[in-house]
Amino acid sequence: MNKSITSILDLDSASINKIFKNIKKFKKNKTINKYKGKTIGLLFEKFSTRTRLSFESAIAKLGAYPIFINKSDTQLSRGESIFETARMFSLYLDGLVYRTDSHNKLLDFNSKATIPVINALSEFEHPTQILSDLFTMKEHFNNKSLKSLKIAYVGDSNNISNSFALAVKVLDLNIFFCCPDEYNKSLKKINKDFKKLKISNNIMKSTKDVDVIYTDVWTSMGMEKENRKRLKAFKNFQISKDIINNANKKVIFMHCLPAHIGEEVTEEVLNSENSIIYKQAENKLYTAMALIDYILSS
Repeated sequence: MNKSITSILDLDSASINKIFKNIKKFKKNKTINKYKGKTIGLLFEKFSTRTRLSFESAIAKLGAYPIFINKSDTQLSRGESIFETARMFSLYLDGLVYRTDSHNKLLDFNSKATIPVINALSEFEHPTQILSDLFTMKEHFNNKSLKSLKIAYVGDSNNISNSFALAVKVLDLNIFFCCPDEYNKSLKKINKDFKKLKISNNIMKSTKDVDVIYTDVWTSMGMEKENRKRLKAFKNFQISKDIINNANKKVIFMHCLPAHIGEEVTEEVLNSENSIIYKQAENKLYTAMALIDYILSS
């Protein structure tokens, strides 16, 4: 059975809870040579620091061999089809971690591959980031039920917010999504059939008494030409000390990084005692270990 993770929706709540248990296990025992002889490819078509490092390190710690593949070094850059590439990769690898600018391309690859594929970011979803972040929330609040936490996502309707929104479907999370009306299209699309998402353009209302405030950059990779327009549209959606003070007294601040200080968040908040961004980043390693273990285990 192909145990790919192209979307949060590829997992049910039981699978996610099992992954969380394994993250805890790998945090205690950081090196387990469980998959010696296995080879995992990392095909990255977009820049990455934390995701690439966490997966390469995770694969090595599990005893497998990581091969980093730059698209420009393959025949993909010369017109070979994604379907042909999927067949070829399946002959040489035991799994693939794929970071791409096209979710449809990721799905096309997965449809022809006979090896499991992990979505390490597409323009529509970033499931590995959200799984790591949800674990970090649960860990910080002493294993408290995620359903009981009030979470505010403030910022662009992007792959992070989309994965959070889809996680609401799987885990029945209590998340308030706050963004300008003209930038909530993907959330509204997800909500068209689901109709359970709480979407607002009022930052004070969305962050009132919440336990977690999460934000991301206003201009994602590939949208740099829109930067000036976006800075204007999002100027009232910055996470400042006033927003932190509007939340629960023990609120935590989260950001998937890299952060643009002075845009989506102030330096005061980013480096405050409320901020757990480095714990977030650390947990990506153990999440990557748990996800590689998930796709390789029988």
